[in-house]
Amino acid sequence: MRADRVLSLLLLLQARGRMSAADLADRLEVSRRTVYRDVDALSAAGVPVAAEPGPNGGIYLLEGWRTDLTGLTEPEVEALFTSAAGPAFESAMGKLAAALPRESASRAGRIRERLLVDSEAWGRRGSAPAHLRVVQDAVFSDRRLRLRYRRAEAEVVDRTVDPLGLVLKAGTWYLLGLVGGEERVFRLSRIESAEALDEPARRPPKFDLAGAWGQRAARWDSGRAGYRAQVRPRAEALPLLLRVAGDRVVGREGPLVSLDFPAREAAAAFLASFGAQLEVVEPVELRADLARLGHDLAGLYS
Repeated sequence: MRADRVLSLLLLLQARGRMSAADLADRLEVSRRTVYRDVDALSAAGVPVAAEPGPNGGIYLLEGWRTDLTGLTEPEVEALFTSAAGPAFESAMGKLAAALPRESASRAGRIRERLLVDSEAWGRRGSAPAHLRVVQDAVFSDRRLRLRYRRAEAEVVDRTVDPLGLVLKAGTWYLLGLVGGEERVFRLSRIESAEALDEPARRPPKFDLAGAWGQRAARWDSGRAGYRAQVRPRAEALPLLLRVAGDRVVGREGPLVSLDFPAREAAAAFLASFGAQLEVVEPVELRADLARLGHDLAGLYS
C-alpha cells in the first residue's frame, strides 16, 4: 500500500464526497482492483471508509471523520510539499493539490511556485544546510536576503538577493535569485550567513522556476555554460583526465586538452583535484585561482 497514493485517495474522498471506484482509479492512475485493495487496507487499519456496490453506490468516508481530515494547517501543507523527493512524490503532490480545500490549495500552489525537487542524479547527496530555514522563509514570504557567500575558491562575498525559488538537486540545495537584476544560483552549503531583510523581493511576474532551472541545468549538462579552460596534463594523467572529465572534453590539440565548465569556480575546483598532474594553460585568471589555492594549501599543511 503506497502512502502517497492512499493519502491522495483520502483527500479526494474528503473533497468530493462519494466517488465510484472507476473515478478514483482514473484520478489515481491505478486499477479498480488496486483501489478496492487500498480501501480494504484502510478499513482494516481503522479508517472509517465504506464501499457500496451498485449504480448508486460508491466509496465514501463516514460522517464525523471527514472533518478531521479537512483540518490541514498551513505548516502541514508546507511539510507535505517539502519533505520528500522523486517523480512519484511530485505526481502525488499534483493529486494532493487538486484535492485540497481552496485555502490550503492556494498555499500549496504558492509553495510549488517557489520550490522545485529535481530528482535526477547529479552527484552525492548532502545534509540539510545550516541556513536552509532562513532562506526558505525568505523565499516563501517574498523578502530580500542578505548573504555572505563562499565561492568555490574560498573567496567570501556579500550579496543582496531577490530570491526566486529553491531547488533540491540530488540532495543538494540551491537558491535561484536575482542580484542586480541578473539571475544567479547559490549553493546553500556555501552560505556563511543569511539574513532576511524587511524589504519586499522583486519577483518577475509569472516567473517559471522549473523552466528557469531547466534551461540552466541544460547548459551545465551540455557544457555550454561559457567557461572554457585549456590544460596540459602529464602523459600518465591523460587517461584519468579523459575518463573523469567525460563530455567536458571539447577538444584536443597535441598535448593540450580543452574542457568546458559551467563556471570559473567549477573549473578551479575540478582541476585542483589533479594537483601537479596537469597545468592550466589558459585562461590566465584560472591559473591565478589555482596558484592561490596552492598557496593556501601549502600554508595550511607546511
